[in-house]
Amino acid sequence: MPVSNSNKQQLKILQIFSRYLEYGGEEGSVYRIAKALDQNYSVKGFYYSTEELINQPGLRKLLVPFKVFHNWDIIKKLQEEQKSGKYQIWQIHNVFPALSPAVYKLAFKLRVPVVQYLHNYRFGCINGFFLNHGKACQRCMHGDFFPAFQTACWHGSHLQSGLMGAVTAHARIMDLFNGVHHWIAISDALKNEYVAMGVPNDRITVIPHFFESAEASEPYPVNGDALFVGRLSPEKGVDRLFQAWKLIPESGKTLWIVGDGPERGRLEVMSRTMALKNVRFTGFLDHSEMSRIWANAALSIVPSIWKEPFGMVVLEAWSKRRPVVAHRLGALQEIITHGEDGFLVPADNPNEMADAMQAILFNPKSGEGMGNCGKDRLDRNFSKSQWSQRIGNVFKKILVG
Repeated sequence: MPVSNSNKQQLKILQIFSRYLEYGGEEGSVYRIAKALDQNYSVKGFYYSTEELINQPGLRKLLVPFKVFHNWDIIKKLQEEQKSGKYQIWQIHNVFPALSPAVYKLAFKLRVPVVQYLHNYRFGCINGFFLNHGKACQRCMHGDFFPAFQTACWHGSHLQSGLMGAVTAHARIMDLFNGVHHWIAISDALKNEYVAMGVPNDRITVIPHFFESAEASEPYPVNGDALFVGRLSPEKGVDRLFQAWKLIPESGKTLWIVGDGPERGRLEVMSRTMALKNVRFTGFLDHSEMSRIWANAALSIVPSIWKEPFGMVVLEAWSKRRPVVAHRLGALQEIITHGEDGFLVPADNPNEMADAMQAILFNPKSGEGMGNCGKDRLDRNFSKSQWSQRIGNVFKKILVG
């Protein structure tokens, strides 16, 4: 769909998102997508959060378990928003748990086309990761969520896991897979899993994320460090990274752990217990501090143990002309070309990860060349103009069909 002022006036999109208790990459993507869409269309955000849901006054707290099935307060507000805004498309990113699946019921009732933007495996796994206590698990992907209750795979609670399993099953019983007009997956890996769940192949389009950076990359360092950037949560696999770092000979190089999250305390203890050398936890950094860390980074490491649906950190590294070492899982293996712009290693082999890191850390010319290849690939395949064209085609298909 070509960009023009008339299109911005003609197509009105309501972007719907239920925020999680803690900020993460998905929420950042939602806001970035909204900003990009607003350049071409009339876009408004309809956001709510888990924190708002659970922080109810007095006896209203007793209604929270019912609201995760049908949040009548939200539905009333959403109905009023649609009446006043007359949106032609609802682009939904997440409704669990705060907005509730009743959002879909209202869309179907009002006959508003829904575009479901997929960021994880939520419709086939209540925690969205296809992980059960750190191990790969897809037992619930076909709609029976009783194993989630049995194993307490969400927040370690049988009660919460059972509730979320029931809510997700309730959503699937609504025949969402056929009721949603179109689905957007951010990678082929993500699409394939949803097709296996039951989403019709012709209703799901792959549109990878885009990445833009206005800054010029710093020169590649002669004696660079290793860098992990991300949320410190179990699925990110930082403990696996530590096992590999232990195998790298002492050379004065530093492993920077940039980010924060529920695993930070455990990982700091683990680092000390393993007597790891030169591991630095920084927490979240501001822009100038982050630029300084990137300037001295020889590579970025993505040790995720879940099937990453994409991997924005890969694109960020390439924008800095830095190569990536990542586990061969999910979309990481379709984004990274092994041996050209990074290395892919098995998730259960710290020796291979250590070898891959050493191949870059102790060979700066090779690292620089791989980083340049990554930047070229970023420019070719992950531009905002390509993303805009692809999503415009989806909207056009819905409006004319």
